[in-house]
Amino acid sequence: MTKFRMASKIIATLFLSSIFFFLCTHSSQASEKVEFTKEELQQQKDNFIELGIDEETAEILVQKVVNGELLDAQKESEVAKHEDELVIDTDLEEKYIEFEDGSRIQLSLEEEEKPLMTTYDYATGTVTNNSCTSGTGYRNCSVTARYNDGIWNIRFNAKVSTVQGGYDSITSISKQAVDAVLYNVTEKKFKILRSKETSSAAAKAEYTNQFTHKIGLYTVSRSLTLYAQKDKTFARLNYY
Repeated sequence: MTKFRMASKIIATLFLSSIFFFLCTHSSQASEKVEFTKEELQQQKDNFIELGIDEETAEILVQKVVNGELLDAQKESEVAKHEDELVIDTDLEEKYIEFEDGSRIQLSLEEEEKPLMTTYDYATGTVTNNSCTSGTGYRNCSVTARYNDGIWNIRFNAKVSTVQGGYDSITSISKQAVDAVLYNVTEKKFKILRSKETSSAAAKAEYTNQFTHKIGLYTVSRSLTLYAQKDKTFARLNYY
């Protein structure tokens, strides 16, 4: 009988301990709940305003991001609807593609020198020249590929050689960076996938990141890809 009572006390003690542990763990998790700071929310709003979005719309877009919604500018299906508009126009100092919810993608160029692209390139990013040297039939440039929708500002530098009548190449990449105020970012890949253009494919470099909503609502991966082909370069955001 004594042994039975002792066993019962042990079982009861273990049961109460497990309940106590569960309550403490639950309380700890609740207290560690991630919330955005006022500074982060203001910075995100400022990023939208810098893209020419009005203050009222910027506040609405910030709230959508906070709630875990992808904006139209972040959705492949919505971007595809604007395919005919996604060209770099060298005659325009500022260009933005605006979506139904008011979000935007920046296609502005930040340079005076004529870029290594033509107006008919399909692009969701920009390529700007930092410096170039040229000779008979060739041009070597240090460039920056960038994608910016006010939420994700993704960029990296590269050295590109274009050869008139020959195959273009990407010889090096460096200085990859991402600004994403309301996301945690994990780099997954930064690599030259094809260093030299072929008869059927562009030279290609890719910068892939995993974006996790800071409150943990979802995770997506996006790749900024730089292409060099037919004496020109262009950049696109790929959804994989």
